[in-house]
Amino acid sequence: MSNATSIMRKVRHQIRSLIETYPAFYLPLCRARPKIRQITVSKSTEIAIEGYPRSANTFGVAAFTFAKGRQVKNTRHLHAPAHVIAGVRMGVPTLMLIRQPEQVVLSLLVHAPHITPKQALKDYIRFYKSILPYREGYVVADFEQVTQNFGEVIECINNRFETDFKVFEYAEENLTKVFQIVEEMDKQDTGLRGVQEESIARPSRKRERLKMLMQDKLKESGNSYLPREEQDLYKTFTLGQCQMCSSEGKG
Repeated sequence: MSNATSIMRKVRHQIRSLIETYPAFYLPLCRARPKIRQITVSKSTEIAIEGYPRSANTFGVAAFTFAKGRQVKNTRHLHAPAHVIAGVRMGVPTLMLIRQPEQVVLSLLVHAPHITPKQALKDYIRFYKSILPYREGYVVADFEQVTQNFGEVIECINNRFETDFKVFEYAEENLTKVFQIVEEMDKQDTGLRGVQEESIARPSRKRERLKMLMQDKLKESGNSYLPREEQDLYKTFTLGQCQMCSSEGKG
């Protein structure tokens, strides 16, 4: 990557960071772009599935779509607090995803090497702090719940929003089909014929090796990339609504 490209990405990232917490500014920009307009939240949206990048966003959308048995009018993958806030205000059933910060950082650095650990964690804090005041309006699920027991997550959504979404059945055959949907989504997003192992939202041995190498590099450099604030935020979300919804889904 050239220095000019890297600088442009950083500038674009900083501008986005300034406006993505304000629905009144961010959503009109999304609706002005044809490719993004269809996944931008509106009153006709069936479900909003959002979270910080690398938090099982793609798997959640694919599994929900598979369980539904048809293409769903959903909002996803903008990774912006404004999207969650707007969904809650509109009364759209909203699923907010979260993952342990250290795992998010490692996965994100492999996927987007131009982002620094410090910037990744700064964005993590901003994302979840911005939507914390709206927590009564969405369901929370962490990475492990989504990837290992998504049926329970859908039950939680149905309980919270009085919906009747079909529950995803966790079976090997269904997982295979979900990962096929994930691969097609990856190809559409990249415009390539093949999947990118560094970014594909399914198990990847190559990405796991890269994450381990990245973790070793961070340790060797003495980079402290896991301040207490991120862990506290994660605990606030996962020890609150997430567990409450899990128990409701079982009952």
